[in-house]
Amino acid sequence: MTNRITETNASTGHMQLVCLTPEELAPLIELIPESRPTARRLLEFLSTNPHSPTVEVNKAVAVGNISQEANAANRKLFFCGYMIGCMRPPVPLKNRFKQDTGMHLWSLYRLPKEAANDSQI
Repeated sequence: MTNRITETNASTGHMQLVCLTPEELAPLIELIPESRPTARRLLEFLSTNPHSPTVEVNKAVAVGNISQEANAANRKLFFCGYMIGCMRPPVPLKNRFKQDTGMHLWSLYRLPKEAANDSQI
C-alpha cells in the first residue's frame, strides 16, 4: 500500500477527498492506538485541512516523517473506508528562495465501496 496519489487517480472519482466533522472524526481517532499520538494528530489535522503542503503538515503536527505516520494510521483507517494520501501538486511548490521543492499535498480520502476493476471479474 502506498500513500502517493497521482493526479490521474485523484481526479477520476474513485477516491473522494473528505473533510470530517468532529462527530465523524471521533470514531476514526479511536481506531489509532494511543501509542501513536502523532498519527492521531495527523488524522485530526488532515480531516479539516485537505491538500496541505508537506511543510504545513510538519509544522502543525510536529512530525518529521509524514509517510511513516500515515502508514500507521492507514493500517486502521483502510478497513473503515478511509486513507491518508499525498499527491504532487500540478506545479512544484517553491521554497522561500523561489526554488522548486519536492513537497506533496496531503489529504484524507474516502475509499470507494468497490474497487474500480471489481465489475470486470
